[in-house]
Amino acid sequence: MIRNLLIGLAALLLAALLGFGIWFVCWVHWAEKHELAYTFDRLNGEITAVPHTGWVVRNPFYYTVNTIDLRPYQVSITARLGISDRILNAKLVSFNPEGLQTFIAWHGRGAGSDVEDLKEILKCYAFDKQEGKDCPFLILVS
Repeated sequence: MIRNLLIGLAALLLAALLGFGIWFVCWVHWAEKHELAYTFDRLNGEITAVPHTGWVVRNPFYYTVNTIDLRPYQVSITARLGISDRILNAKLVSFNPEGLQTFIAWHGRGAGSDVEDLKEILKCYAFDKQEGKDCPFLILVS
C-alpha cells in the first residue's frame, strides 16, 4: 500500500517535472538587457515590441518571440590589397527601436535575429547616398 503510494507520488512528480520542462522550452524566452524583444501574433499579423527585458512568456501557438541586438557595431567598407584588407571607411551604427515596424516591413521578421545579417543591413543604409537619414531604424553613433 505505501509502496504503491510512493510509486504514484514519484510518477506524479516525474510528470510534473516533464510538463514544466516542456512548458519552459516552448513558452519561455529570454531577452538580454541589450536586446529588443518583439512578438508576432500569428492570428492577426500584429507585431508588438516587448517593453521589458528578461523573461518573455508567450503562447507558442499564437506568438513567436524574436530579438534584435541594440548594441553599437562598427561597420566598414574594405578593399583587398594583396593578402591584407584595408579599411576605406568605417562608421559606428546601432539599431533604433523606434523604427522596428519599418525595419520589419522592409526586411521581414527574421532579418535582425542574426547579428551579422543585422550589421550588413545597417551597413547598407549607413553608407547610402543620404547616410541613413531616411532610415528610421538606424542610429549613426559616429
